[in-house]
Amino acid sequence: MTQKLEKQQQEFKFINSLYTRVLKSDQSLEEDKPKLVFLHGLLGNGQNWLPIARELEKNFTILLIDQRGHGKSFHPEDYHPKDFSDDLKSILDELNWKKVHLVGHSLGARVGFDFASKHPERLHSFVIEDMGPHKTDESSEGTKVMIESVPVPFETREEARAFFESSFKPKYGAVLSGYLYANIERKKNKSFDWRFSLKGVLECIKIGQLEDFWSEYEAVNVKSLVIRGERSGHLPLNIYKEMLDRNSNVQGVEIQGAGHWVHFEQKDLFVKNLKDFLLS
Repeated sequence: MTQKLEKQQQEFKFINSLYTRVLKSDQSLEEDKPKLVFLHGLLGNGQNWLPIARELEKNFTILLIDQRGHGKSFHPEDYHPKDFSDDLKSILDELNWKKVHLVGHSLGARVGFDFASKHPERLHSFVIEDMGPHKTDESSEGTKVMIESVPVPFETREEARAFFESSFKPKYGAVLSGYLYANIERKKNKSFDWRFSLKGVLECIKIGQLEDFWSEYEAVNVKSLVIRGERSGHLPLNIYKEMLDRNSNVQGVEIQGAGHWVHFEQKDLFVKNLKDFLLS
C-alpha cells in the first residue's frame, strides 16, 4: 500500500510500511537524472541525511529511507542486515529505479554490503561511511551501554531535555546528545520514549557482535568508496586498511577531525569527498 504527499519538490510515501522521501529539484528533468539512495545508521532516520542530500539534489534524484524499526517505519520482528537489504530492493522495485548510487552510514553500510553482493546490477557505485565488515564487539557494546543509560520513559519533554543537556552531553558530547534527543517522542500514554524500536536496535547490536560480513564485502564488485573518521571508534585503522587490501574495487579516504558520524561532524569535507567520488 502506498500513501503519497507532495510538498516543495519532495515526495513522501509509505512503501511496504517503510517511510520514504524522494527529493526532486526539477520535475521536468528527473527522468534524466541518476538516482542516489542514502541509508542511515543505527538509531537514525532518513531525515538525518537531509543536509547532505540538499548539497546533491541538483545532480541526482535522491531517496531517503526510514529503515525498519526507525523513524516512521514499521517495527517488525526481524532485524538482520539481510532483512534491511530486502526492504531496500522492494522499495527500488516499487519506484522502478533500476540502478542507483548507494551511500550507507554504519548499519546502513552493513545493509549495503548485503545488497551490493546480491544485486550488483542495481548499483552504479557504493559509498561506505565509517563501518567495516568485522565483528563489532567493543564499539557495539559501548553503543548498548550508552542507550541503556537513558532512563526512558520521561514524564515530560522538559525532563528529557534536561537529562540530555546535563547528564548525557557531558559524557557523550553534543552530537550524540542531539542525535538521541531527536529520537524521543510523545507516546499515546503521554510519556516520552524512544521513537525507534529498542528491541530492533539491540538485535542489530547483537548481530554485529556475533557475525562478520567479510564474504559479502569481498563480493562487492562495483566502484566503491570507504570514508573513515580519523577519530572513529567503530572503524579501527587496521580494519580500514584491510578493507582496501581485500577488495580492489574500493578506494578510501580519512576525514580529519571526525569520529563515527562523519557527515555530521565534518559535513563540508564529507560532501566534498562524496561529490568528487560520485561526479567523477
